Amino acid sequence: MNTKRFSLLIIAFILSLVGISFYGGAITYVFFWTVVLIPVVCILYIIFVVMSLKIYQRTDGRDMVCGSPSEFYITLQNETWFSFSSLRLCFYSSFSTITGLHEGVCLELPPHSSLLQRTGLVCRYRGQYDVGVKKIIVEDFLGLFSYEYRIREPLNVIVSPAMILITELRDSENALASNRDSYTNRTEPDIPVREYAPGDDIRILNWKASASMQQLMVREKKSEEKNGIAIIMEPKRHAGSIEEYLPPENKMTELLLALSLYYMENNIPADVFTAPGQKINVTDPEAFDSLYGLIRTYRFEESLSLKDVLAGIYEKSAFARYKMLIFILQEYTADTSGWIERINTDHIPTRIYIVGDKGQYTADTDDRREISIVHVGTESPLEDIL
Repeated sequence: MNTKRFSLLIIAFILSLVGISFYGGAITYVFFWTVVLIPVVCILYIIFVVMSLKIYQRTDGRDMVCGSPSEFYITLQNETWFSFSSLRLCFYSSFSTITGLHEGVCLELPPHSSLLQRTGLVCRYRGQYDVGVKKIIVEDFLGLFSYEYRIREPLNVIVSPAMILITELRDSENALASNRDSYTNRTEPDIPVREYAPGDDIRILNWKASASMQQLMVREKKSEEKNGIAIIMEPKRHAGSIEEYLPPENKMTELLLALSLYYMENNIPADVFTAPGQKINVTDPEAFDSLYGLIRTYRFEESLSLKDVLAGIYEKSAFARYKMLIFILQEYTADTSGWIERINTDHIPTRIYIVGDKGQYTADTDDRREISIVHVGTESPLEDIL
């Protein structure tokens, strides 16, 4: 309702009553009934428009990829003899963006006409939610009243996570290399060495032994040698409304896939833990496709916690064989810190990514030297973080 215009109508109604009371006559009665009928006609007009307006919207398919544009079609149709003077479209703008259409712009449909728009739809977050036109605000021809007409059958899409290609990891890879070098350069007697042979991987060169013996020496592989990386994602949902939990959960899955893809392409084995008793060993494209399919339909649960995932792995003493631990969390509490300390008795280099809007995304350190923490904003590009 337009308060200013409705106030003018009230003033006109009062004046019409004054005219009838003190002057009478045909003109004052015509004026009075005109003022009385204007709101009635406006309301009837809005009801007529709502019942007569036809709206069609569709996309090329229900399955989409986060951040990738898809075709979006919308048609407004007026098959009556009356003009639809004021239509305003409102979108599900929180999770998606429609290019070429501006929300709130007043549209007019002449009699027997239609408006067809072919635009692009970009979904911002992974998950399943409604997109497109959420409601239409219908106003009468005088702008006195308005009615919000909600779309009864909104478009519901399933959005797959984005694939972020990282060519180089700054801090994480440096931590892994540091750990690998520290292991390679140890000269304790329990690490046997032998003379370098053509074809040996230069990464297993033992530089201190080489310097003391004046020839290239490599360490021999042992069955208990640490190998690969463990990536653990917290399965807990921390909020009740979709507006609160969807952005951080999207960034967590995006980060998990980006790290897994990077390590796979660099031939570094990575074990991914996302739920109790669930592990995917990402060593080749087929395994990564399996991980992507899992994350595409993955559901965070309020009843689960990081403790549930770590407990099962801790019982099997599985963490001792990794060169690096990576945690993807929304909260880093004292309880979480205690669990990480409990499982990491070998002081394996550990990187903790905390996803959320903290206002700053620079890395700092835990009290323990082997632990580093990185804050990741829900809208921060991973290329700037990693």
